[in-house]
Amino acid sequence: MTLLETFSKRLTQLMDTEKVSVRKLSIKTQISRRSIRLYMLGLCLPRYDSLAKIADYFEVSTDYLLGKDAECFDSFTTVCEIHEIPQHFVTCLQALMNENRFSQGELSRRLHMKQTSVSKWIRMRTMPETDALAALSDIFDCKVDYLINSEKKQ
Repeated sequence: MTLLETFSKRLTQLMDTEKVSVRKLSIKTQISRRSIRLYMLGLCLPRYDSLAKIADYFEVSTDYLLGKDAECFDSFTTVCEIHEIPQHFVTCLQALMNENRFSQGELSRRLHMKQTSVSKWIRMRTMPETDALAALSDIFDCKVDYLINSEKKQ
């Protein structure tokens, strides 16, 4: 199953289980109804901020939503404010790159992307798309939740 299919299936299951309508999820997360419908149909993935909002609303990990965790019995929440995620991401990414001795060039080769994309992330000009976040978690053997600063609720 692809990342798109997995996300779509898990979002739809959560909405069905919790009896949450597209309208209600839209209001609570401030994500457009159109976007939520596109996610449910498996036509696109949410950006990092929408991914975090959906995970926070259902109190699940982003890794669960993306199919990187099989089950989600614990409650999760994003620790920092949504607008703080890019700074946290850059800090984590730089630490992981240093720890693994990856240059921007090496990371871009492993991601099959242009080096300018990685450079833009580090300079906080852009954030990676959700599929790139999933790929980064595979390359560095870490959780997507770690990259965007989510953790289990106490």
